[in-house]
Amino acid sequence: MPYRILKVILLIGILLGAALPTRANEQVLTEPTIVVYTMGGAVDFETRVLTERPIQEVWVFVHPQGDINTIAGLASLHPSNVVTYKLELAEHPIRAYSTIEYWYRIVLQDGTVITTDPETFVYFDNRFEWESLSKSPFEIFWYEGDLSFGQEILNTAQEGMFRFQNYLPVSQPVNIQAYVYANAAELQTALRLSGESGMWIAGHADPALGVVVVTIPPGPAQTYEIKRQIPHEITHVMLYEWLEEDYYNLPQWLREGLPSMAELFPNPDYALLLENARETESLLPMDSLCESFPLGASNFLLAYAQSADFTWFLHENFGSTGLEALSRAYADGLSCEQGAQQALGKSLTELDREWRRQTFGENTLLAVLQELLPWIVLMGVILIGPLLLIVGRRREPTDSSQK
Repeated sequence: MPYRILKVILLIGILLGAALPTRANEQVLTEPTIVVYTMGGAVDFETRVLTERPIQEVWVFVHPQGDINTIAGLASLHPSNVVTYKLELAEHPIRAYSTIEYWYRIVLQDGTVITTDPETFVYFDNRFEWESLSKSPFEIFWYEGDLSFGQEILNTAQEGMFRFQNYLPVSQPVNIQAYVYANAAELQTALRLSGESGMWIAGHADPALGVVVVTIPPGPAQTYEIKRQIPHEITHVMLYEWLEEDYYNLPQWLREGLPSMAELFPNPDYALLLENARETESLLPMDSLCESFPLGASNFLLAYAQSADFTWFLHENFGSTGLEALSRAYADGLSCEQGAQQALGKSLTELDREWRRQTFGENTLLAVLQELLPWIVLMGVILIGPLLLIVGRRREPTDSSQK
């Protein structure tokens, strides 16, 4: 009797199991997805689900590299199990040159749920036909110029990498892709279509993606621009790989000052900007450049000039060891003043004062007095008040005796 009951229970279990939806990784294949997109417009996905079983719905999941969020959208079903989905980039901007991972969640009418293996594509600026050259760890892309132009950029990337390694103990990067635009307007459009600001920018690095984009127009200054911009931008990626996410703890002046050290040709405009700022007494306090740079075009460029010159000043006075200690102190999360104090034994304000004196011959004592002037006035008021009261009291008996 117990044996018969057991057989019945087992049979019922088998029948129920067959009737329940299967949610294991059941193999339902899809044809390779056709991905078509317009930069800044929309991404169209199209595939076909290879199954004879009726489909209830299909969801598409899209995850851009370096993004914490995943986009989910309900796809459209068509005859013959064709599936399409349109991702509107105005609603979901994607960073240019990022790798996009996507997959499908297929729900069959019997309740079975299947998640497909991820596929990928690179969201690059497909408005242009790109040429390319590569030599580890660099891949160079450009659309205007011959192979000698691309080779010069590749050579400069190598030179800039080795130059910066003389100043800080950074390793060779894993991979860096450099995209070269022929004019600033086209680069800024690419950034804008990706949901990023491109105002006044001739070069831009996305360290987390290992991608840099620069503007190098044709003309007599082309070589100069290559040797200035390419080393600068790749250094951002090298710093990120060295410090990882702590790279973003660096103050803005150091985050831009260090890459300037890798430039094979420094920006000649910086010296003129600094001298003009000194003459007009419009130099920016270095502690005002910790979080971000000013938005106005003139002060924006002055901030770059000061950051470059101030970082060179630190190297001349504290060497590579000092720069490494300073970078690590900031990477650990110390404030602008605290990081300098711990690494170099002086506050940022003191270092700013010394830089001005050493670079421009400013009167240090006068600068200190100007900073302390409000406190001097306050102390004067505090001390003079009681003093006047004492003098007044001493005069009272004399006045009484004369009456």
